[in-house]
Amino acid sequence: RRPARSSPLTAVNAVRVPWSSASFLAYLGGFTILFAIVGLLAIASDEHSSGGLVFWSLLVLAVLWGLAFLSKRTGHFVTAGLFALSGVASFVVFLGALLDWFGWLPDTDSAFSGFRFWFLVLELAAVVSSAVALRVFRFPPFVFAVAATTWFFVTDLISGGGDWAAIVTIAYGLVMLTIAVSLDAGGSRVYGFWLHVASGLAIGGGLVWFFHDGDFDWILIGIAALLYIGLGDGLMRSSWVVFAAWGLLQVTTHFADKWADVSFFAFFPLGFFLFPFFAYSDFEEEQNAHQWAGAFSYAVLGLLFIAIALFIARRRREAIAGGELL
Repeated sequence: RRPARSSPLTAVNAVRVPWSSASFLAYLGGFTILFAIVGLLAIASDEHSSGGLVFWSLLVLAVLWGLAFLSKRTGHFVTAGLFALSGVASFVVFLGALLDWFGWLPDTDSAFSGFRFWFLVLELAAVVSSAVALRVFRFPPFVFAVAATTWFFVTDLISGGGDWAAIVTIAYGLVMLTIAVSLDAGGSRVYGFWLHVASGLAIGGGLVWFFHDGDFDWILIGIAALLYIGLGDGLMRSSWVVFAAWGLLQVTTHFADKWADVSFFAFFPLGFFLFPFFAYSDFEEEQNAHQWAGAFSYAVLGLLFIAIALFIARRRREAIAGGELL
């Protein structure tokens, strides 16, 4: 009897590696290469003609795909996937440079502005190349690449930007959430994780587009963040809790800046960690009488994070004791 053919999104086929110092450095190196390659090709596009960019992007593309397949052949599957990620990005740049060389790409300053056939072709090529790479390398981050490029293609196809694009983005995020939950139920949680990430970003990004001005808007974002925490706890997906924490930090920042002229926002390189610092924008002028309120609000938020963590941990212990997770 012939064995059943496995799906490309079957968990047993996924390239997974336990978290360790080596895996952290591998992922950090791979994503650093990705950002560096995109930056270098952007510089090349400014310094060379379209034909020159075609040459350099093709050269980079050949080197990266050569390294990817060589790594796969030698059994370094994570390294292969990381090189392939940069390879897909290089392929999209190469194809875009080729279309521009032919004079087929229109000049535009907007990501979503009307029906542009060759831009849609380029976006669809990004979707297909990411899907093919996922099929070949079984590298879970490609699920996010497929989801992100598909979002861009769909949003560009049926919207012209602005509020309508935000509505499409929220709807797309809900669809991704449905698919992610079905993957979790089918035993493909390693792939489902990246769809949860895409879903959380899409829904949250759309909500922030609509609600980011006044106090009431930020209160709504805070409520949405609490719903994210509940969803993440219910689905046992920490990505939703991470997005919720970021949202609550931004809500706190809004009111801290209003009450005490305190700014909060700092990212470590590549966005892996968040670390707060405070800057008093009117320090040399007449100081706000409630400067302490800014720092105090972040302290309260920190206590809230700890309280939520303890609540979730207690629920998990009770569920395990009751046999719900067995």
